[in-house]
Formats: sequence, C-alpha cells, structure tokens
Amino acid sequence: MPLRAELQGETLFSHKMSPAEWDKLKKSDSNKLLTLPCCNQRAVVKTSPLGTQFFAHYRKSEDCISQPESKEHLRLKAIVSAAAESAGWTVTTEYMGHSKNGDKWIADVYCTKGKAKVALEIQLSPQTAKELKVRHKRYFDSGVRAAWFMKDSVYVNSGHCSIQAFPRFQIKHFMDDRSTPQMADYPLSVADFVKTLLTGGLVWKEDKDSTLLYYMESNCWKCKVKLHIPIGMGDTMNSNFDNYIKTVPNCSTFYSDLVAEIGNDGLKSLGLTAIGAHPNMKGNAPKFPYCVECNNCGAPQSNCYTLENYHDWARKAEEDRCSIVLSTYSHSGRYELAPLSKDK
Repeated sequence: MPLRAELQGETLFSHKMSPAEWDKLKKSDSNKLLTLPCCNQRAVVKTSPLGTQFFAHYRKSEDCISQPESKEHLRLKAIVSAAAESAGWTVTTEYMGHSKNGDKWIADVYCTKGKAKVALEIQLSPQTAKELKVRHKRYFDSGVRAAWFMKDSVYVNSGHCSIQAFPRFQIKHFMDDRSTPQMADYPLSVADFVKTLLTGGLVWKEDKDSTLLYYMESNCWKCKVKLHIPIGMGDTMNSNFDNYIKTVPNCSTFYSDLVAEIGNDGLKSLGLTAIGAHPNMKGNAPKFPYCVECNNCGAPQSNCYTLENYHDWARKAEEDRCSIVLSTYSHSGRYELAPLSKDK
C-alpha cells in the first residue's frame, strides 16, 4: 500500500503531511482525482491501525504489480523514508524500475544522492532465501544497491547478514503505535540506524578463519629422534569440525591427501615428518600404504605405531595440543557501527 500518490501533476507523500492536512485531503472533493503511480488507478485516503497515513487502491487493476502490506510494514516504510530524507537523500517510495533484463521491481524506499542509488526494502512476510536472492539480483542488475530490513523469523530464514554485498538487518518486533521500532543487533532505533547506514556509519568486518594442521610429538622407533607427526586437520572457528586420524587405513588416506596438498618439502619446511608409500610394511593396512617417515634416518613409522602414539597424545590436556596455521581465509562477516573519531 503506497505512501505516494499523484494529484493533478503534484506528488503527495502521505507520511509528510500533517494530521490536519491529511484530514483536509480526506474531506475534499479533490481526493477523487488522486491516482497511484503503480497503475494510474484512483487512490483513496486511509489511516492504518498504527496511525500511519497511506493511500490505497480504490479498485485495483489486474495488471498492477504492487502487493498488499501490513500495518507494521506501512509504519516502517514511513519511518525509513523520513529517516533517509533527513540523512540528505532524495527519497521516493514505491519507486518502479526494471533491470537490464527487463525484470520489473518496486522499491519500498528508493534513495538517490548524486550518482548513488539505494533501495531500502522492508521484508516482514515469509520469503525463502532463494526468492530474496532473486529479488536482490534484480536491484544489482539495475545498478541499485539494496539493503533489507527484516523481522526475526524472515532474517533467520534468509541466512542472516553474512554477505557484504547482500546486507540484511533484523528489526525487533513492535506491537503498537506508541513503541519506537528498534534494531535487533544494534543499540539504535530503526530511524537512527537508517541515518547511520546512509551516512557511512557502518563498516564491514570479516570473520577470519584459519586452517590448522595438528601434530603430535613422538619418537622414531629406530633412531629415537623426536618427530612432529601430523595427526589431524581443523579450523580456528569451530573445534567441532576438527578431524583426526581414526583407524590404520584412515591414517593412510589422511597422509596421501596431505602430501598431495602440501608436498614433502612443504611438510619439512614446517618441521613435520615426511610421508611416503610403504605397501609391504607390517603395521600398515593392505592397499593403504601411506605413512610418515623419520626425517633423520628415513625409517617409515607404521600407521599402527602412529595410531597407538596418537591415542596416548589424545589423553593430554587440550592446551598441550600443537598446531600449525596452513592458511587464513574469510568466509563470512557482519556490518558494525563505525567507531567514533577522537575529535568528536
């Protein structure tokens, strides 16, 4: 349901009109000349149960692509529109556009400033992550940046805000016209958050994760030199995903994958044992020949021997476990409030 209508060439925004102006428009004969930009059909003047002033279809045409909106949606749209305008942007509600492919869209709140174009979407009704991605891509294909304001259940189902180019923000539930809608993850009202968003007050912070290679200390059965033997992989974010050697055949599989990825020169440069294939060695499972080798004397350490030592190592306290960072990467992140400058 729109906040915008046309009256004899003049654009009216319901949320900008005072209650007195709204009442005057409602009672005047000119309200019969009001039309909606979505379909050029006649508009009527209404007020929602939450006190939001809006326009509605007198009779909706079959080809109109606008959708019904809840009273909460209407109120949030009015709040977001007013906040965007106070942040210095030119704002149009229910703005109709289309992508280069010809896909049509209607932005709840369309903001422009110079060459910048931003669509602020309010999503309170259920929608799948796939549907949201399709809608977001329409904006991207149209050269428009988009940000989504969602209630909790929709936010969770959308995959939450973990992609920098697909910003999604959660709004706390509000019940009536006396409560001020608040953001869920920021100590700000919706209005203040919109101003912060449109004035560069958010920064993207990536979650850094590291791939770890775990190793244990052992001794070569032949020359007794201390060895650093690889025994598992994991990451810094979640120890539940750590994966250690489990069986004698599994040892061979782990070592064959590891030497293929890093190579023996790489393992030695990290201070770890080399890996080789020893198919006829007692203590290795048939058809699972890969095991570690002593860097000092070259003696292969059977997987049975390694696994026995691993079981002893696994009984140690967590802080005694040793690891090496193989790589660092970013897989997700979040928007945070930019720190205030010291001169403020």
